[in-house]
Amino acid sequence: MDSKQLFKLYNSKISSSNWFDEKDQLAQNDDKIKWFNCGVGKDYKSEIVNQSLNSFFPEDDVYLCISSNNSFLVQKSIVAEEIGKILHKKELAIINKSFTKIIEFNSIGIFKKGIIRDFPKERERPSGVPLKVSFTANMTDSDYASKIATLINKHISSLENELHKDYGGCMEHLWIDFQLIESHKTYPFRFQKRVTIPASFTELYSYNVGNYTVKPDFVKLQMLSSEEEICSYAFELLHKSTKILENKQKQLADFNVNAFRSDFLSACKKLGYII
Repeated sequence: MDSKQLFKLYNSKISSSNWFDEKDQLAQNDDKIKWFNCGVGKDYKSEIVNQSLNSFFPEDDVYLCISSNNSFLVQKSIVAEEIGKILHKKELAIINKSFTKIIEFNSIGIFKKGIIRDFPKERERPSGVPLKVSFTANMTDSDYASKIATLINKHISSLENELHKDYGGCMEHLWIDFQLIESHKTYPFRFQKRVTIPASFTELYSYNVGNYTVKPDFVKLQMLSSEEEICSYAFELLHKSTKILENKQKQLADFNVNAFRSDFLSACKKLGYII
């Protein structure tokens, strides 16, 4: 691999890197990333860099990635020396030959450690992995809609947990949005192989996602006043909506819709709502 190819590969992988925190676990946000201070110029401390390199990379050779015309395989024993010569001028990275581990250096003399993860464009649902169901009712445009969302959201976690089971098929996630903005359009069921998760710092994508929206009858909804009436109506509507999965069983590789819908009813009953 020549310098240009190596640097191009490095740039393609850096966006899928996750960085470690103080406990050598994946940091959950930028503020939690553990930075090490090695200094630059006359303040450069090669011993700190060597210690991190030796503990993090078991192999003898690693890639030093600086620029498109200056990236190469180098002996680990001399990497710290090479870094000290250029760190005040350039940002750079050290990567193992399997492209699974990375140490990235900032030109001001600090560095962080991380792993490079593989996020394929699609994958099969891992066998035995339970379905992750997510109900959302968080977009509102009025005080009344916000009240409805608050009442429903009190029970959503319990409902999701009861449905966290293996129903077979190929679906890993089921996202159902309870639409509380009357002017917004709904979207029908769609199955997506990979969905970006902008809110997640470590899990960049969700795979095998079924999602659709459910819209209540706003006239009927406004006639309801008690929490019991509102939640009973909402959960009944959500349960009825899952019938759409029966028509998608071929697409979902024989997902067990009957078991899922039966568990949905049982979960509602546990919450005190008979549908």
